[in-house]
This record gives sequence, C-alpha cells and structure tokens, in this order.
Amino acid sequence: MRIDWISILLLISYGKAVHTSAMTVGIFGLGRFGSFWGNLLARNFEVVGYDIDAERIFPESVRRVDLQGLCACRTIFLCVTIRALPDALRSIAPLLEDGTLVADTCSVKVLPARWMREILPSGTLILATHPMFGPESAKAGLDGLALMMDPLRMEAEDFSFWEDEFRSWGLSTVRMDCDRHDREAAYSQALTHFVGRSLHRMGLPETEIATRWYRSLHAIARQCVRDAPELFEDMQRFNPYAAGMRGALLAAFGSTLAELGEDISALVGPTDARVGERSALDEGARSPVHSEEGAGR
Repeated sequence: MRIDWISILLLISYGKAVHTSAMTVGIFGLGRFGSFWGNLLARNFEVVGYDIDAERIFPESVRRVDLQGLCACRTIFLCVTIRALPDALRSIAPLLEDGTLVADTCSVKVLPARWMREILPSGTLILATHPMFGPESAKAGLDGLALMMDPLRMEAEDFSFWEDEFRSWGLSTVRMDCDRHDREAAYSQALTHFVGRSLHRMGLPETEIATRWYRSLHAIARQCVRDAPELFEDMQRFNPYAAGMRGALLAAFGSTLAELGEDISALVGPTDARVGERSALDEGARSPVHSEEGAGR
C-alpha cells in the first residue's frame, strides 16, 4: 500500500489551523504589555481579556469579559506585575476547570513558579514564560527575539503546541528552568536596569564629542526610565539572585577604584548637582502599568 505522505502532512497542518482558529485565549491584565500580547495572539486566536480596572481601554483585538468569562478559556496568560500575581492567582483559582493552562509572563521566575504551584488547583496546567521583549523592542519585528519557557506542569503535547505557535511568530524559544532563568536574568536584565537608572540619576551630560559607546549608555539610561517603577523594584526584590549581583557590582567598582589608589567609601559624599535631575522623558514617557520588558512582569 502506497502512503501519500504529502496528503497526511496537509491534513495535520489543516487540523492544527482549525484547532488554532477555534481556540479562545484569555489575558488577565491589559496594561501596556498585556495589550501588546493580546494583539499578537489575535493573529491566530480569538482573544478575550479581563482587567481589574473597569476603565481600562482594551485593544480592538481583545474582547472584554468578566472573571468567569476569562476562566472559561482553556489557556490564560497572566500579564500583571510580579507583586500583583498572587492576588490574580487567588482570584482565578476557584473558577478554573481541570486541564486549563495558566501561563505567567513575569520577568522573574522562581517565586511566580512557586506561587502558581501553591495557589492554583492541582488539575491546572502551568507554563512559566518570560518574553524577553516588549512593544518598543518589537517595533522592528519579532524575528529572533527570545521567549523563555518552562513547562512546570503540563503534557509534552501541550508544550509543543505553544512552542510551535511562538516559533511561527519568528520568536526564538528557549526552554530553561526557572532557577537558571533568574540566575542569568539577574545580570542580563536586573543589572541593566540597575545601571541604567543609576546613570539617569547621575545625569549624563550631552556632548558633541560623544563616542558610540557613550551614546549607548545614554540609550540604556533613557530606556530604563521609560519603564514603570514597579518593574525595576520587582525585578530587584523578587529575583533571589539580584542582591548578589548588586553586591558583586559594588565590589567591582571598589576594585576598580583601588587600582587608582582610591577608596569607594571616601567618594560617597556630596553629589554633583546633576544627580537626581529629571528629564521630560522621566515623567512623560514612563508607562504607568507595564514595562517594555515583561510589562512589570
């Protein structure tokens, strides 16, 4: 008997397309990132959303529902700040049916993973994710942008479905456990924001002789203060490895100063007048809810 592999592959592809188009996905939290995430999901799914702020303006691609309507979805993405995640989990936990997949999008992972395991019912499937991008960095497209994924409690088939879906967007999916994520993100993300905010407070002067790298420092400082303060505070406080990173950074500054024969403690005194200055960017461009990277997530 001759097997028509082309027909089989076409049937599989068709079946997946039908499954995707018929699937309703829910989003809890329609701030800056949640709205952005909803627009991405709406390319292939029907998307509904819930936000505790009844006045929140939803994107046209997301239909507003109440909490029960949200929990009727088979997949729910939580796009709230890290500090708000426990309350969000407690609000949906009594309404979830067995087999519902709940995925967070927080920028730290160890504590959110623990909260999801502790608060959600045992029959709930759990996926930890961290999109390493946001509305700003995705303006030029999604190709090559990274998405961290850790299947905490789900079947391989369900994980493969979402991994394939995200790859179809052009994303680079990275399967990584939550502890490793936080160890690495303490440097790749928390360090960047710590340095960026510090540079902004220091007040980098403009100059006509700026080098490319100096302009890069300016760009980091500008980007970091666009984000909600909650993002900075949460990624520093809730990442168990961030405090160690900050200690290592200060120790490195001390070692560098020692090469010059200076003591860091002797330099901590009256500050330059530029320190603490606010630019118009600080107040005008900052997102009130979610951030560029993980949306306060």
